[in-house]
Amino acid sequence: MIRRIVSIAALTVVVTTLAAIGLNANVFAGFQGRATDALLPSAPSDSHVVVVGFDRKTIETPGLGQVLPRDQVAKLVTQLKADGAKAVAFDVIYAQAKPGDDALSKALADAGNVVLGTEVTLKPAKTGGPPKVKSATQIAPDLSSGYTVGHVQVNADPSDGINRSVPLVVEMPDGTFLPSLSLAAVMQYRGIDSPVILRPDGVQIGDRLVPTLGAKSLLLNFAAKLSDPSRAISAADVIAGTVDKSKIDGKIVLVGAIDSTLGDSRLAPVNKSTGIPGVLLHANAVNTMLTGTYLNPVPDSQTLLWVAAMTALIGTAVLLLPLWMSVLFTVLMGLGYVLFAFERFNSGRVLNFVYPSMALIIAFIGALGLRYFGETRQRRRVTALFSQYVPEAVAKRLVDEDRASLAAEGERLDMTVLFCDLRGFTAMSESLSPATVRVMLNHYYDRVTDVVLAMRGTLMKYVGDEVFAVWGAPLPSTDHPELALECAIAIQALTPDLNRELLELGAPEVSFGIGLNTGEAVAAHFGGGRRRQYDVVGDTVNVGARLCSTAGRGEIILSDQVLTRVPSPPPVEALGPIELKGVSRELRLWRVVVPESASLAESVAVGEATAAVPDR
Repeated sequence: MIRRIVSIAALTVVVTTLAAIGLNANVFAGFQGRATDALLPSAPSDSHVVVVGFDRKTIETPGLGQVLPRDQVAKLVTQLKADGAKAVAFDVIYAQAKPGDDALSKALADAGNVVLGTEVTLKPAKTGGPPKVKSATQIAPDLSSGYTVGHVQVNADPSDGINRSVPLVVEMPDGTFLPSLSLAAVMQYRGIDSPVILRPDGVQIGDRLVPTLGAKSLLLNFAAKLSDPSRAISAADVIAGTVDKSKIDGKIVLVGAIDSTLGDSRLAPVNKSTGIPGVLLHANAVNTMLTGTYLNPVPDSQTLLWVAAMTALIGTAVLLLPLWMSVLFTVLMGLGYVLFAFERFNSGRVLNFVYPSMALIIAFIGALGLRYFGETRQRRRVTALFSQYVPEAVAKRLVDEDRASLAAEGERLDMTVLFCDLRGFTAMSESLSPATVRVMLNHYYDRVTDVVLAMRGTLMKYVGDEVFAVWGAPLPSTDHPELALECAIAIQALTPDLNRELLELGAPEVSFGIGLNTGEAVAAHFGGGRRRQYDVVGDTVNVGARLCSTAGRGEIILSDQVLTRVPSPPPVEALGPIELKGVSRELRLWRVVVPESASLAESVAVGEATAAVPDR
């Protein structure tokens, strides 16, 4: 668990650090912009924002055309004033002197509520401040008074050319601040004639603060009605006086080119293929300020908190939950974050979609890798651990069947225990050299262990000259009494061959006494931090050990619990009452009968054939 916690913490630190580097370098900013675009249009349309456009009807109307004569512009201004327009903003540059300027100048002066657009060329903005103007287009000299000026600049994203924001204020060469066309229109609408004040988090006009991003830019929140050119009022209808006055009265009117042939289309989040007329960008900027539906991207610190939290939670789920549950958890977390981001977007808070989404994917893959390597390490450890007692195939089955942890922690299993003891070894060892004792025991252990493992038994331990093995643990089985009995017979049949080998090694001959018992016992890894071992404990084990002590040379003593569960038992003979130390109840015991006529060759053959029996 500590290793998992450390792994999750390390994964969280790595993913969060990578996200911090990416955010600082503005990597994937274009992806974030496009992700946010999918949520637009989302702003309501303020009824006080109206667009009057130079549309196809205006172009085809005699006396108007593609470029509206200045005297006709004067008529448009006069009619808008007569219809009650509270502010009129022209997304048109009137830079050159032309016939009709006198009439237009008079109309502007009479209206007193017109904002004319000017085009500016900007320098790169300094951190936190507005961009500075390199040059600005001057209004025609004959239009000398009766209007205010606003720049028509919009911000095209350098990564994809999409216009998502408007610089609300730019700094003129003389140090004064020039508002955007939209901000100037709002100021005119609200009767604000005081200078624009720059604040750290926005632009203040009168007693109102307009939140901005870097370089004092307003992030546009588009409205469906104000993004549709077909919803604009035709300038030809206004000039003709056929527009219902209620559509103009008391409103901000933005005037500009609508027809696509006039060449003022700008790519926008709501139309990335053909774009929308530039005047609609300014209309949406005005609408954003009037409705107060400002979009404020959350700070990078909050994004990093989301990244860290999602990485930690997903890492925990992948490392601790079943795989299918961790996949479901990851999907639900991703959907939950998206739904939460949608809800926050409607409240004006723009959450980062890119980095939390990438964190989700990276965290899942990274945690999956940690889990894989952790489980691989665990599988190897458990396999190596249990391979000391059982065949490697059994150890792998423990891991494959997800029983390794249960086997290690402990479980009560039905099993058969086998104890094999050398008869007369204690007295024999006193007359032998230590080297001879070691050679004799090692060879004895090796041969008996081979037979136990070949019979799918679990070698528990060596105790002096005794070998302890079980069947039915750690993998449960139903034929464990039969396998254990076959193993005991094979070990006894091994005696002649083993003795011949011992004589060749300079060691004395040996004989075995074997005890078998079947019943329930607790199997687990026992011990503390310094030493642990897999073992089985219980009355079944104690009785099996006592039966081994009772068995004489070459004998196999088994309890009735073993015999009754062997389908085809060998010949046995009942034993009379025997008092077993530590066992108070009466037991029915049996001795396996080995035919006395069996020759050495037959015994050796039986031993070799049995020891080589594959998994059954």
